[in-house]
Amino acid sequence: MSSPLSKIPSGVQYIFDEQARLRRWIERELMAVFEGWSYSEIILPIFDYADLFALGMGKEQAELTYRFTGRDGKLLALRPEMTSLVARTVATRFQNKPRPIRLCYSGEVFRWDEPRSGRQYEFHQIGLEHIGSERLEADTEAIIIAVEALRRIGLEHFTITVGHVEFFNGIAESLALDETGRRQMQTMIDRKESDELRSFLTAHAASHDVEGLCRVFSLSGGPEIIQEAKSRAASGRSIAALDDLDRVYQIAKALGLDRFVNVDLGEVGGLDYYTGLTFRIYAQGLGAALGRGGRYDQFLAKFGQSEPAVGFSLCLDWLAELLTRGGKKVNQRTEPTRIPATDIVSAFKEAVRLRGEGMSVEIH
Repeated sequence: MSSPLSKIPSGVQYIFDEQARLRRWIERELMAVFEGWSYSEIILPIFDYADLFALGMGKEQAELTYRFTGRDGKLLALRPEMTSLVARTVATRFQNKPRPIRLCYSGEVFRWDEPRSGRQYEFHQIGLEHIGSERLEADTEAIIIAVEALRRIGLEHFTITVGHVEFFNGIAESLALDETGRRQMQTMIDRKESDELRSFLTAHAASHDVEGLCRVFSLSGGPEIIQEAKSRAASGRSIAALDDLDRVYQIAKALGLDRFVNVDLGEVGGLDYYTGLTFRIYAQGLGAALGRGGRYDQFLAKFGQSEPAVGFSLCLDWLAELLTRGGKKVNQRTEPTRIPATDIVSAFKEAVRLRGEGMSVEIH
């Protein structure tokens, strides 16, 4: 009978040999891109007070953390995300540093979810945060860096789907929706429930506006859909959001990167967290998002210092899977020089000499 300790707990993974080398290579390449854009690495603790993550994520999401009690009786949690830790650091330790502050990170995060095939509870995030600038250039910079990072590791078939929270907020405001109504409409749009959305709008909008609003939340593409949406948006708030999206798209086009950018006005997830432009990254052959990000100007205020911010993270696990499917191979280990251990002192002298020359060795 095998020992129960020979089994691996659900949701975790052991990674070795070629896969380990591939992941380390991806990590080095992405962090090199971030450093090239003047982002400084920050190394974050693997656990912190559970209340910190509840403050950042909200109590409902914080329930998914792995929590434990420290020896001092305080409730701690393994980090479920990185942004809360970065935000607290900036708010408490970087008050006097010139803005904007550019930080990047790489590490495992831990978060429980409903059991599903292939679902991991431990996964690796690589990302960045740009804090202290409310200008659209910061949002654009994040998207351009994401494109460079993915292309740096050999990915070309991916799409960055860009939306804007304020487009939805402007529509909801013009319909005079209360918080319950806003959440109902958001859920319908996010789930692509067109019939339910039509029925909902019939009760809250003029009859001649219903079909137009249903259509506008289904639009995705390039600048042509921005112009169509402007013709249907009565709110200045929504039009300003569309102007932001158009500006970002035009910059991407000027750089020859517009083929990677897709505007999606039905991108309304994360309204409680994001405050402006948002984006998700998808790749062919992968159902889940490779990464996500956006502007979150109200988040740092929870840590005592209100500042504009934008950031994104990529999932190393999904990146490695995509590259493995594509047959990506990183540099193999060089064949070592084998040194017979007939005389142990002589063998190790020779090994140390060869290592001094940068060669691989193996005591045989």
